[in-house]
Amino acid sequence: MSSMGNKSKNLLIVTTLIAVVGIVTIGTIWGASLYFNSQYANEHGGCMPGQVNHKVVIQNDKVSPSSTVGLHCETLTITNQDDIAREVAFGPHEDHVAYDGIREELLTKGQSLTVTLVQTGNFRFHDHEHDEVQGTFVVK
Repeated sequence: MSSMGNKSKNLLIVTTLIAVVGIVTIGTIWGASLYFNSQYANEHGGCMPGQVNHKVVIQNDKVSPSSTVGLHCETLTITNQDDIAREVAFGPHEDHVAYDGIREELLTKGQSLTVTLVQTGNFRFHDHEHDEVQGTFVVK
């Protein structure tokens, strides 16, 4: 009978260990998720990840769509599909301003730049080397 008692005791110990490891793992994942989400929010004007993403493409020397309207905390992704590199900059041509911490960024073909819409208002972006390639976005 003691053999059966030991098996039951061992099974209980193994089950308890598995439960404890599972709880610790879930707690660690949950804590890491909270930490990284709060880091993202701190870096992006209090916005949390996972919002609507608006997509803009630069192709054949044109921005499409040329104007985008989004809400605070959504994101805007600008993708270069032209064969030449694009130096995407925010603000007027000779007076670049930072938007979501980015003043300008070089995009080769297939590369993208994503900003979180942290500031409301009307904004402009353009290719610094080819200023006629430009677009606008409105954040409400």
